[in-house]
Amino acid sequence: MIVIMAIIAGGLGGLLRAEVREGLHNRRSGGAWATFAVNVTGAFVLGVVISQLDANGRAILGTGFTGGLTTYSAFALEPIEQWRRTERRDAIVNVIGSVFAGTTAAALGMAIAGGWN
Repeated sequence: MIVIMAIIAGGLGGLLRAEVREGLHNRRSGGAWATFAVNVTGAFVLGVVISQLDANGRAILGTGFTGGLTTYSAFALEPIEQWRRTERRDAIVNVIGSVFAGTTAAALGMAIAGGWN
């Protein structure tokens, strides 16, 4: 039953990612900033989830929902596309910003949820 719930949660996370991408998409940056937004948000949610939930909750919301919401593959591809479009500064900011903001968001989620010991 946990696996089914994680699959459903993953589908919901993926649908939310698609909605965010549609809402933030523009011709200049493509979906890079939408990917940035969902990845940082997902890192924060995961920080909260791992601090507050048991293994079942982690599987459903951590692996399922945040796994569906976030996307490493798009993060890996989009800076390359930015670079090829000669948006070099944006590509560099995207990579460095994503790693820094994602790590900070996860730590902040853990700290707020009381899991930072």
